[in-house]
Amino acid sequence: MDRAELKSQIDELMRQYSDEEIDGDTYSQKMMELTSSFQNEDQAEY
Repeated sequence: MDRAELKSQIDELMRQYSDEEIDGDTYSQKMMELTSSFQNEDQAEY
């Protein structure tokens, strides 16, 4: 996953939260999953 894809997924997650499609707990969990997976992929490249 590159940064543009990560940003797109985060934007979609923020939209879902803003539109009340997901609650705060779900938002937090999914945001942590996204950023953790990106960090793990990013570190694997080095």
